[in-house]
Amino acid sequence: MIERMPKKNLSFSRRLTAAGLALACLATSFGPLRAQSIGRGIDNLPSLGEASVDELSPAAEQRLGDQIFQEFLRMGVVHDDPEVTDLLSRQANRLLSASNTLGHSYDGRPFRFFLVKDPSINAFALPGGYIGVHTGLITASDRESEVMSVLAHEIGHVTQRHIARMFGQQRQTSAVMIAAAVLAAMAAKGSPDAAMGVLSLGQTVAIREQLAFSRDAEREADRVGLQILAESGFNPTGMSSMFERLSQAGRLYDNNAPAYLRTHPLTTERIADIQSRLQSDPAVIRVAQLTATQSNSIEFDWVRAKLTALADPKVDSLRVARQRFELRLKSLKPDAALEQASIHYGIAWAALSQRDFTAARRHHQMAEQAAITARVIDATTPLLAYLKLQIAMLSAADADQRRELQSIASQTVVQHSESRALLRSAAEAYLISGASADTAAQTARQVTQQWPWDPQAWALLGRAEAARGKRTAQHAAIAEQYALSGAYAAAIEQLTLARTAADADFITLSKVDARLTTMRAMLRREQLERQQSGR
Repeated sequence: MIERMPKKNLSFSRRLTAAGLALACLATSFGPLRAQSIGRGIDNLPSLGEASVDELSPAAEQRLGDQIFQEFLRMGVVHDDPEVTDLLSRQANRLLSASNTLGHSYDGRPFRFFLVKDPSINAFALPGGYIGVHTGLITASDRESEVMSVLAHEIGHVTQRHIARMFGQQRQTSAVMIAAAVLAAMAAKGSPDAAMGVLSLGQTVAIREQLAFSRDAEREADRVGLQILAESGFNPTGMSSMFERLSQAGRLYDNNAPAYLRTHPLTTERIADIQSRLQSDPAVIRVAQLTATQSNSIEFDWVRAKLTALADPKVDSLRVARQRFELRLKSLKPDAALEQASIHYGIAWAALSQRDFTAARRHHQMAEQAAITARVIDATTPLLAYLKLQIAMLSAADADQRRELQSIASQTVVQHSESRALLRSAAEAYLISGASADTAAQTARQVTQQWPWDPQAWALLGRAEAARGKRTAQHAAIAEQYALSGAYAAAIEQLTLARTAADADFITLSKVDARLTTMRAMLRREQLERQQSGR
C-alpha cells in the first residue's frame, strides 16, 4: 500500500542534518589504503596513523550501528518502499563488488542501504555498514552515476572505518553514550534547543585536534569512491557532475544549502582533486571514455519518476506534480517512447495517490504500451506489476473487484517470487480480497523467510496469522517485528503471550522458548551497556 509520511517526519531533515553533522564530526583518522586494479595513485595518500588498540572493534561497531538503525525504525525515519530500496541495493551491490576487488573490504555484516523520505539532497553512513539515502538525492539527480557516486563515497567512509576509529578514541562505552545523545536530540522533534545540543556535542567530541582531519577524511572517501565508481562500470564523471550540482545548489541557496554540503563540506580542493584524477588517471580515463554515452538504467528513471510524483502527499502538491508530468509529456516528440513510458508511470502513481483510479489505470496501460514500443518491457515488468497490484488493492470496493484482486495476487506470486515488494503486496492483497487466510499466511511467511530483516513483513505475517486464528504464531511474528527495532521488552511480552496461547504444537513452542531465551539475553546486554555508559 502507498505509505503516507507521518507528520512528525516532515521536519526530519533538520533533525537528521544536525545528527549527521555530529556523526560526521566523529569521522576522523584513518589508515593506509590498498588498490589493485584501478587508480594506483591512491596508494600515495597520506596516512594519518595506524589503527589504535582502542579502535572500536567490528563487533562493537556493528552493535552501535544496529542501535542507531533500530532507533531510526522506532522513530519512523526509515521509509518503507521495498521496490525502490531493493533496486537501490542491487545497484549498490555493483559498487560493493568493485570495492572488494580493489581491496577496500569491510569485515562487518553485509551493507544495508535504506531510504529516508525527505526532499533534501543528502546521504549518510552509520557505523556497521548502514547507509541512508534521502529520496531527494534521487529525484534531484539527472544521472544514475551521480547517485552512485554519492553511495561510493559513503562506502569509502565505511571501508576506511572513519567513524569507528573516532569512536575508538573516545572508548567503546563513550561511543554508546554519544550515539544515545545524538538520537535523543533527534527525537526532540527538531526544536532549536535540541539542534544546538547536537552541535555542542559535535564540538565537544570533535574539535580537540580532530576537525583538522575531517577534510582529509572527505578527500580520502572521494578518492576511494571514484575508484569504486570506475571499477563498477558507472561513468566516473558522475562524481564530478554531482559536485557541480551540489556547488551550484550551494550558491543558489546560500545558508539553506543542501544537507549533504553541511555534513560533507565541498571544498575547492576536493573538486580540483577529483577533476585532476578524471584527467590524469589512465584507468579512470579509460572507463570514462567507455561509458561516455552511458544511459540511466530504465528502472532508475522509473523509480525516480515515482519518487517525484509521491514526494509530497499534500493535495496541492500531488496536483502540481501531475501537471508538471503532463506538461513534459506534451513537449515530447511522438516517437520518444522511452521518455513517455517513465512519465506515464509517474502520472499513474500521482493519480493513484489522489485516488483517481480511472486515470491511474489509464496511465499504467499507456506506460506499459510505451515500454513495449521502446522495447524495455522486460526491465519494467516488475515495476508495472507492482503498480497494477497497488491500484487493484486501493480500488477493491466490491466483490467483483476483490475477486480480480485475488486473481492478480495469485499471478504475482507465481511470476515474481523473487521480488520482496510484489510478494509482500500479494500477501496483503490476499487479506484485503478475503481470500484464504492460509494463503495469505503462506505468502507472508515466504517473505519473512527470504527477507527476515524486514519488520513490515513480520507485521504482515502477524495479521495473516490473526486472520487464521493462530494466536501463538500471531504473537511470535509480532515479537520478531518488535525485536528488529530493538524493542526487546515488547518482544518478550509478545513471546510470553505466544507461549500461553495454547494453540501450538511442541515444536512451535520449543522455537518460541528459544527466541525467549535469545530476547532476554539481548535485553540484559542492552541494560548492561546502558549501566556502563551511565545512561
